[in-house]
Amino acid sequence: MLEKVPENFVAHEVRARLTKYGVFQPMNIFLRQEIDRIQKVITVVKQTLKDLQLAIDGTIIMSDSLKDALDNIFDARVPQTWAKISWDSSTLGFWFTELLDRDLQFKTWIFEARPNVFWLTGFFNPQGFLTAMRQEITRAIRLGAGCCATLQRDD
Repeated sequence: MLEKVPENFVAHEVRARLTKYGVFQPMNIFLRQEIDRIQKVITVVKQTLKDLQLAIDGTIIMSDSLKDALDNIFDARVPQTWAKISWDSSTLGFWFTELLDRDLQFKTWIFEARPNVFWLTGFFNPQGFLTAMRQEITRAIRLGAGCCATLQRDD
């Protein structure tokens, strides 16, 4: 399972792409927040699985949270430490598939191009997505209609 966990987002690469796209654009702000959240999940999942390997090998002590994680994984349920920082899912298999799909959606968006279609339930904050989209559309309409304030310089 550990080898299937997605790779971490590289902070400076994400920052460079966001800067290229316009770091203060509402959709890019939203994307950055979603990437921060998925990165936290990836980090916790990786650390839990690594610690479980060490505990099973006897290198570290099996804590209560690791025992809970092991029991839940054995029963195909999402460990509590993961569920607290992520999303609801009926089984570990569905949850892990969603982790991979969410990661793919964000990596495609940040490193290739903004998708034409979005998986709305694949966001941590779908309402934030809708708000950001509305802000971008409103700004685009106002700029196209020429009703925005113009910058003037007094010499």
